Amino acid sequence: MKTNFLCLSLLIFLSVVCLASAEQGKPDKATRVYALGLHALTRGEDHNAFVAFQRAVELDVSLADAHYQLGVLHGKQSQWKPAIDALRTAIKLTPDFVDAYVRLGEAYLMGTANAKDAIEPLQRALQLRPDLLCARRLLGDAYLRQNRIEDAIHQLKQAMEDSEARYLLGFAYFQIEDFTEAIPHFETVIKRQKRHAKAHFNLGNCYLRTGKIAEGRAALRTFETLTREEEQLASLQRLILNNPQRLQLRYQLAELHIKRTEWELASAELKACLAIKPHDEKVSELLGYIYLKTEAYPDALEVYGHLVEAYPESALHRNSLGIVYMMLKKPRQAIAQFETATRLDTTNARLYRNLANAYRQAGEREKAEQAYQHYRSLTE
Repeated sequence: MKTNFLCLSLLIFLSVVCLASAEQGKPDKATRVYALGLHALTRGEDHNAFVAFQRAVELDVSLADAHYQLGVLHGKQSQWKPAIDALRTAIKLTPDFVDAYVRLGEAYLMGTANAKDAIEPLQRALQLRPDLLCARRLLGDAYLRQNRIEDAIHQLKQAMEDSEARYLLGFAYFQIEDFTEAIPHFETVIKRQKRHAKAHFNLGNCYLRTGKIAEGRAALRTFETLTREEEQLASLQRLILNNPQRLQLRYQLAELHIKRTEWELASAELKACLAIKPHDEKVSELLGYIYLKTEAYPDALEVYGHLVEAYPESALHRNSLGIVYMMLKKPRQAIAQFETATRLDTTNARLYRNLANAYRQAGEREKAEQAYQHYRSLTE
C-alpha cells in the first residue's frame, strides 16, 4: 500500500511539473512566433507577418507587441475597427506604449476621421515622449479639424522640422486669414517638397489675397500641373493593376516618376519592364540614366556595358558608358568609348567636349585642347 501511495504521489508531482513546464513554454513559443512575424515584416511579407502575430497572441494573449503589430497591419489594409481594437489592447497591456498611442490617434484621425477621439491618445503619447514630432503633427491636425486653431498652432510650432506639420501650420494661419503669416510656411514646404500640390494651391491664394497677383497666378498654374500629374499617375496605376504585363504602360509610368524625380519608383517600374521584355534597349537606357542620376555607378556600368555590347554602333550608348567610366575615375576606358563615339557621330559637339574632359582627366593636355577646339568649332 505504501509503495502504491508513493507511486501515486510521484505521478501527481510529475504531472504538476510537466504542466508547469508546458505553461512556461507557451510564452517562449509565442515570443519565437512573434520574432518570425518581425522577420517577415522586414522582407515585406505582410500576410505571413499577420499570420505569425495572430498565432503569437493565441499562444500568449498578454503579448502587447504582437497586438500592436496586428493593429498596424490592419491599418495598412484600412481595416480601422480591428486596428483600433488591437491598439487599444496593446495599450491596456502596456500603459506606457508610446507608439501604440500614436498609431491609435492616427487610426482615429486618418482612418475614421474622428478627431475628437484622436486627441486623448496623442496627448498621452506626448506626455510620455514630448519630442515626438509625428505625434505633435497629428495632434495639431486633430485640433485643426476641431477648429481649435490656437491649440493647433501651439502644437505645430513645436514640430516645424516635419514638412507636413509646417504645411498644416501655414494652413492654420490661412484658416484665420492671416495670409502674411501663412506665406513663409508654404514657401518652406515647397523648398523641401517642390511637388507639394496643396502647398502651391494655398500659397497661390495667399499671394492673391496679399496683392501679389503674378506670383499667385504662377503658384496656381503649378498646382494645376501637379494635379494633372497626380491624375495621370493614378490612371496609369489603375491600368497597370488591370493589365500588369503591358510594357508601354509601365514605361510611361516610369517616365512620369522620373519627371517627378521619384527615382526608386521609376527604377522599380523599369525593372518590371525588363522582366516582361529582357534587354529592351529603350528601357535599359532609361534605367542606366537613373543609375547615373543617383550615382549608382557600378549598376550604370553594367547596364551601359551590356548596351554597348548589344549595339556597338550606337554613339549614344558609348557616350553614356564613357561618362560612367569618368565618374569611376577611369579616364583611359572613358577615352576609348568617347573616341569611338566621335568616329560614329562626327557632328555631335557634346561627344568632343566629353572626350576633351577625359583627356584632361588622364593628363593629356594637348589632346584635350584639340578635342575642345573641335567642340568649339561645332558649337560656333
